[in-house]
Amino acid sequence: MIRIRLFFTICLFLISNIISYAQSNANQNTNLSSKNEVTQRVKDLSSECWRLREINPDSAIIMGEEALQLASKYKLAKQLPQIYGYLSVVQLHYQYKTKESLPYLHAAIEHSLRQKDSTQLAFSYNNLGDLYLITGNIPLSLKFSEQSLELFILLGNSVGQSYSYVNVGLVYREKKDYNLAVEYFNKAKIILENENNELGVGSILLELARTYEEKGDLDVAMDFYQRAYNKSQISSSVRYAAFCLNGMANIFYFEKEYKKAFDYYQKSTDLNKTRNHEYGLIDDYIGMALVYAQQDRREEGETYLQKSLEIANRLSLNAKILKVYNSFATFYKILNDYKKATESYNQFLAQYDSIFSIQQFEIINEMQNRFTIRQTLSNTEKELDTRKFQETYLIVIIILMLIVAVVLFRQYYSHRKLNEKLEKINQTKDKMFSVISHDLKNPFNTLIGFSNILLAEVKEGRYDDVEEFTNYIHQSSHEGLKLLTTLLDWSRAQTGAIAFNPKPLDISNLFNDLNSLFESDVRKYKVKLEFHNSVDTELKADSDILLTILRNLISNAIKYTNENGVIQLQAQRKNSSIEITVKDNGTGMSKDIQDRLFDASKTTSSVRGIHDEQGTGLGLSICAELIKIHNGSIQVNSIVGEGSTFVIRFPFTK
Repeated sequence: MIRIRLFFTICLFLISNIISYAQSNANQNTNLSSKNEVTQRVKDLSSECWRLREINPDSAIIMGEEALQLASKYKLAKQLPQIYGYLSVVQLHYQYKTKESLPYLHAAIEHSLRQKDSTQLAFSYNNLGDLYLITGNIPLSLKFSEQSLELFILLGNSVGQSYSYVNVGLVYREKKDYNLAVEYFNKAKIILENENNELGVGSILLELARTYEEKGDLDVAMDFYQRAYNKSQISSSVRYAAFCLNGMANIFYFEKEYKKAFDYYQKSTDLNKTRNHEYGLIDDYIGMALVYAQQDRREEGETYLQKSLEIANRLSLNAKILKVYNSFATFYKILNDYKKATESYNQFLAQYDSIFSIQQFEIINEMQNRFTIRQTLSNTEKELDTRKFQETYLIVIIILMLIVAVVLFRQYYSHRKLNEKLEKINQTKDKMFSVISHDLKNPFNTLIGFSNILLAEVKEGRYDDVEEFTNYIHQSSHEGLKLLTTLLDWSRAQTGAIAFNPKPLDISNLFNDLNSLFESDVRKYKVKLEFHNSVDTELKADSDILLTILRNLISNAIKYTNENGVIQLQAQRKNSSIEITVKDNGTGMSKDIQDRLFDASKTTSSVRGIHDEQGTGLGLSICAELIKIHNGSIQVNSIVGEGSTFVIRFPFTK
């Protein structure tokens, strides 16, 4: 922290001295005597800022800040959008200061709107897409990248379109839609080839190489890396050359040519250090650490992983932080240290949950920022009306929460005389409050935020984003309903409100009902659901209770199973019991989680699923309560990274 403050102090000192020198120089004052000369000076400083962005980012910032001060002082409003845009790009892409770049991006958008500069507005949206891609917020990155693409198409700006195509392609690569990513990259490549932009074409070849690497087509990836490296040599781009060397090192690593891999990682490291390019060093250090793991050199590998984590944290790069934690797990797995691997994987999950919460805040915060920018361009009356809407909805939420609190208090008061159930009721109440404050709050916050924005958009006659905002509201409502359903099931189980009504039941019919119930989820998350029944006779059981149990188990399996995974349900008779098994090949869970899985008093939250699903942490405790009604049992067997198997047993009665 002291070093950072010292760095900023030196920068400010240099800027102030340069400005003082410029102001004290009589000849320069004479040159700046007219507005035209000031305008030319601002343009020259802006051009120099852009030229130095890779060679010397610190000097580029100084030039940009001087241009910004001159433009502000002499009221050169038309120059401001571009200057703010240049400063944001230098800080974002060449210094990786994401937090510092965000105010400049918002300023660029605001001044673009004021000057009605659609081109700079499109570039600003594209840069926002870059920022959120770097920080790992994929939804916001896709939103702003698509907005910039729409503007560039309307403006007929082909070069701008190529930048947006690249961003959209990067987003789809993050979403594992490689074919669509390649399609967008090729669109950008065609444009840049027509413009004879060697550096731009080289950057596209690099992204194509990375895409095929992730896809697993290593030969194709190596070919693109070599072509991209040749382009970087022609355009003298040190950073792109380092990226290409790192990519080729990855290919050698996958092909188990560890000596070659390490040499290429080292070459990439040397190039990145010449440009103080810490962002590139993260992947280099990870690669070198994994090579050390293959060579059973634990201490050296841990040192490099720790270096990469320190850089990722210093730059506040969420996606890179997650990658480093995941690399720790891979590193220890290679060394057969499964205890450390499990600990690292749990750190990864905890970090993932934390970053997801930050992203949810960023989405709401970004919408509020856009709303604020528009409000500054509107009149005071509209601003006051908007505040009244916000206050009204806040009052509605408070009233709803008071109603919920009153209902819970009356429930507690009516049962307080039953001393033998007092402790259990207290636990139920505390758990419900925890779920309401921790999980149900998120859908309501999203509903309020987007409905507020939607009302403002409709009132001002803007309907372009209505469908998108409505979709967010629909998704949040659906999520809230699912959480409420789980919460109510658990509450009924705790209070004994579920009656046991056994009737003749055919397992095949039950499986058919489940197959129909999860048909859409199976298609949506691209998993396979298989049913196997060897019970050839009817039995006496409560179909509603069994359906609720199996529905919870299948939902959990889908939640933690990757695409193309398989979930199997098998029913069989063992002596005087019926055994139903739900097995998946998903992420699995640690022994610590298994030990407290069915105890609601020890479960306060749910790990988000692979597809970012939110849960209450109560689903499995519901299953445990309901199977007791059948005089049955439930158990789990799970291995991290290999999947989980849940087995329920209950007495067989014809």
